[in-house]
Amino acid sequence: MAGAPAKQGPAAGAFAAGVLAALGALAPAWAGDAAAPGAVRDLYYGETLFQFYQDKHFDALTHLLAAREVGRVSNHEAESELLLGGLYLHYGQHVRAEEIFGRLLTPEIAPAIRDRAWFYLGKVRYQRGLHEDALASFARVAGELPEGLAAELPMLQAQSLMALERFDAAAALLDGWKGPDGWLPYARFNLGVALVRLNRQDDGARQLERVGRASVASGELLDLRDKANLALGYSYLQQSRDAEARTALERVRLQGPFANKALLGVGWADAATHDFRGALTPWLELKDRDLLDSAVQEALLAIPYAYAQLDAHGSAAEGYQSALASFDSEISNLDGAIGRAENGSLISGLLAADDRSIGHWYWELAELPDSTEARYLYPLIADHRFQEGLRNVRDLESLATHLGEWQDKLLAFEDMVETRRAAYAQREPRFSAALDRVDVPGLQARTEALGKRLDAIAGSRDVAGLGTAEEKDRWQRLTAIGADPKLAAPDAADLRDRHRLLKGVLLWDLDREYKYRLWSQQRNLRELQGLVARASRGQSGAAAARSDTPAELAGFAGRIADVAPRIGRLQSVIAGERGQQEQRLQALAIDTLRDQRERLAAYRVQAQFALATIYDRAATAATAARIAPDSSRQSGAAP
Repeated sequence: MAGAPAKQGPAAGAFAAGVLAALGALAPAWAGDAAAPGAVRDLYYGETLFQFYQDKHFDALTHLLAAREVGRVSNHEAESELLLGGLYLHYGQHVRAEEIFGRLLTPEIAPAIRDRAWFYLGKVRYQRGLHEDALASFARVAGELPEGLAAELPMLQAQSLMALERFDAAAALLDGWKGPDGWLPYARFNLGVALVRLNRQDDGARQLERVGRASVASGELLDLRDKANLALGYSYLQQSRDAEARTALERVRLQGPFANKALLGVGWADAATHDFRGALTPWLELKDRDLLDSAVQEALLAIPYAYAQLDAHGSAAEGYQSALASFDSEISNLDGAIGRAENGSLISGLLAADDRSIGHWYWELAELPDSTEARYLYPLIADHRFQEGLRNVRDLESLATHLGEWQDKLLAFEDMVETRRAAYAQREPRFSAALDRVDVPGLQARTEALGKRLDAIAGSRDVAGLGTAEEKDRWQRLTAIGADPKLAAPDAADLRDRHRLLKGVLLWDLDREYKYRLWSQQRNLRELQGLVARASRGQSGAAAARSDTPAELAGFAGRIADVAPRIGRLQSVIAGERGQQEQRLQALAIDTLRDQRERLAAYRVQAQFALATIYDRAATAATAARIAPDSSRQSGAAP
């Protein structure tokens, strides 16, 4: 009755994804006019999103932090910060997440998105047991949430209020609340528990009766119905309403998780009406069930008690002897389990078969290892504090493994730097010699001279200047012939005509090809100028690289040297924190084992006392039986 459940809805992993999906919806708000909504304009932000959508949230977080550190997400500053807050929230870092939300979730942000962000922040705090902080986050929800979240919100608020023992406020919150049918049984159950704790037994019973008599089909709601009937039955037992208690407890399924306590309660309801024969039926059913259950342990004492009340003292004595043997065996097992737990190997044993990958803050231990002490820890594993601590140990161990991998990577990086240094030392002389042989300034001068010549040809429209070598040779020969005095002789008229014809034909050909040839040469000149410029830049870059490479390699080596001790310090911190967490968990486990041992020891004392009482009564009866005949003979012999 003490552990009123709130409906958890989707698995924690699903809701964590919902957190980030809700936050991701904010991206278009900052996308700007230059890009479509949601467009990625920074490569490194896109890389972060790629990791994120691959469910590699740890990689996404580290990449995003690194990119923001060097200013590589300037086009997505607000979006990246909000995504960072979502990732922090994903890992349960609610304080950092709230700092970011406080800066970004301003009134300018869409109210629906802002409300969902505060709801998820409150839910994370609730699951971490920070109920005051959870209520503060829930109070920031100002508008209407989607139907599923709106139904879950009052459940989480009521659970937080009840955890803080503010039962009046929880009852006021849930009383009269109407939501989807799937949530209503949880509302009624939580309200019933709150009312019972306020000693409003009848009001609470009415709510629990409605849950306990409901027709349901899902396994989750069947468990809730059983728990409601169990809470109702024990509430009636405390009020000595034994018949009503029996009716409620008989509605609990025999194979459900609450069957043992229900069978025990049915027996006590019969015993309260002195129907000890009837009480034996459910108690004998419990006898062969798991002795680790406190209801089974109590039944081992209740059975001989019922036999004693029926004057079957022989059966009662056998029952107490059997109980003592069972208790002794379990106490011996618990002593061994406590000893093994105290040697410090319990927590590592629980995580032996776990997948140590980083990235699942909502992880929970799914299966216990097959060990003697593990079977005693089922109730503890269900405890929120233990699961939270175990999750912390697992995350710390995962981080230690991650840092160990980086230590190995640093060794590889050191080898890479040394390899590059050796390669540079080997290649630098040949490289420098080849670089020195290239006369880039000479090439630039020749290119400039070629450009001036082409400009002169274009300025004077020297068509012969762009002719082929053969055409230039023919032009020079014709020019030389034209300058020969013999061509001016009176009898050379035929030669002069032929000279003019040949020169005219050649000039015609040169003029016809002039524009194309000028365009082609100008294009070639531009390409040549580009190549020379590239050669000049390449030479400058090569010279800079030749001088900068040693410094760059030294810088890499220095960064590696700086990171290595940081990793060592972090590993020391993680090892210390992990040791403290393991000690706390080990203390919880040992306390749980000792509590079980003390309970069994107390039951053992009761069994011993009851058995001694039976033996004492039997001895007293035997003595009385022997005395009675002697007294009769003595009185008969008197005169």
